[in-house]
Amino acid sequence: MDPVLFDQQLREGEEHLANGRAVEAVSCLRRCIDLRPDDASARLALGQALIDTGRDAEALGQLEQAVALDSTLVRGHIRLGNVLRALSRTGEAVEAYGRALKLRPADPFILSNLGNAWLDLGESGRAIDCYRQSLTIFPDAPATHSNLIFALQYDSGTSREEIATAHREWGGRFGGEAVRAPERPEYDGKRPLRVGFLSADFRYHPVGRMASVVWQHLDRELLTAIVYDNSSDETPAKQRYRGLVESWHNIAGQSDEEVVQLIRSDRLDVLLDFSGHTSGNRLGVLAQKPAAVQATLFGYPNTTGLSSVDYRITDAVADPPGAESLYVERLHRMPRTAWVYGPPDASPEPGALPSLEGKPFTFGCLNNPAKISEAAVQAWGEILQRCPESRLLLLVRNDPAHEGLLLEKFGRHGVNDRQLVFAAKGPEPVYLELHNQIDLMLDPFPYNGGVTTGDCLWMETPILTLAGDSYVSRQGVGLLAGVGLEEFVAANREDLVAKAADWAVAPGRLAERATGLRERFLASPSMDHVGYARELVSALQEMVTA
Repeated sequence: MDPVLFDQQLREGEEHLANGRAVEAVSCLRRCIDLRPDDASARLALGQALIDTGRDAEALGQLEQAVALDSTLVRGHIRLGNVLRALSRTGEAVEAYGRALKLRPADPFILSNLGNAWLDLGESGRAIDCYRQSLTIFPDAPATHSNLIFALQYDSGTSREEIATAHREWGGRFGGEAVRAPERPEYDGKRPLRVGFLSADFRYHPVGRMASVVWQHLDRELLTAIVYDNSSDETPAKQRYRGLVESWHNIAGQSDEEVVQLIRSDRLDVLLDFSGHTSGNRLGVLAQKPAAVQATLFGYPNTTGLSSVDYRITDAVADPPGAESLYVERLHRMPRTAWVYGPPDASPEPGALPSLEGKPFTFGCLNNPAKISEAAVQAWGEILQRCPESRLLLLVRNDPAHEGLLLEKFGRHGVNDRQLVFAAKGPEPVYLELHNQIDLMLDPFPYNGGVTTGDCLWMETPILTLAGDSYVSRQGVGLLAGVGLEEFVAANREDLVAKAADWAVAPGRLAERATGLRERFLASPSMDHVGYARELVSALQEMVTA
């Protein structure tokens, strides 16, 4: 083994890695491993290079060997946790982060990663504890603070006022000093509005599906759409979406200052944000007020916390009168609905209710499993006790640790294992087909489904929702009203349990209410894409002339 050559290859590999040349880094670092197979630092670097090239499964083996060679390698345990989480082996990721934390107690970044893993497993309380510990040590971490306020919305023990306060604290700390907005372009109604659309999710994603049907139906004589795309992936869906707008800017990797200058050079009338505090957001751009009028909608179910954002586009069902105190932005209520549903590219046909074919009555929830709060577990556990021959199908991470936690939670409320059925989320057609295995969907709370509720209606699967006291817990109310299923809205937990039990003993009546649901959905405000596009233009015109 030539130590000089090894050092040279390792140095070159790490330089390539630092400069974003992961492919070149892999080549150099593989040569290092050939020269010195027992070098932990080389395997650590190779593991990261493989992650950066999208080869997580290969990276896992290198990182496991790195920490086996040197168990004190903190970065090795952190990176191992990251790749395990990416591979949905989240229980093992928690253990890896735990080992890193033992080696480096009170590290805010390890605590933040551990919080992310706990949230993946539906443990919002543990995640919140981790984020708060992290922020106590290092408060100037906007992403960790965003993760905290996101997790608070999953937690059934946190009030809407506490959540509003947390958003305002984020805005106060990270919103920056008040900046002068650019001069508002003159608008007399005789030219098209210049409207920017900002998100990392303009791909085949709920946000992309919604935005694309709006773009498709906008009157180009009234509005010019300019997209600012903060994702670097290139997909067929994104290629289709590009043809629906005037111009498309890829801003991934650009600094906030660069994006601000780009947006200002486009002289927008309005900038619409579809991200809020979700992954890939550019709140730092919004804070610098690149457009004279800024608004947020759909992509995030709450306030941004930024005084630089002027409006939140919503409706009177999701945000009834009195909700104003929960937002930094002014509320602009659309006349019918805050957003529209973009149907999937391809989907199976709706099937008959499984209980009518001799199978046990099956409740279900196909939402993000992090939304299964303690209050939801208690209520659903009571439903299963009231209906002992029924079962509950849950979408879960493909991880035994996640299933074990759910069995334990429901077990504390008297639910036996045979009443729980787990399904790992697969490709979209597989996910949609799962609806045909469910008689009655249960909407999670306090964080309701949005597009997932639309998917239920599209697949003609009735869904029971609990009407809450803020947008995040009222998304199902308007969707169900739009298809004439008001009786599937529960006023409180007792009402929810009673309604679920009543439907379980009347599957024939339930089937009657489900028949033709897709057609009713197609005729509802949530799928009137032409009407919504027209109403959105009117809303934006009001904003720029206010």
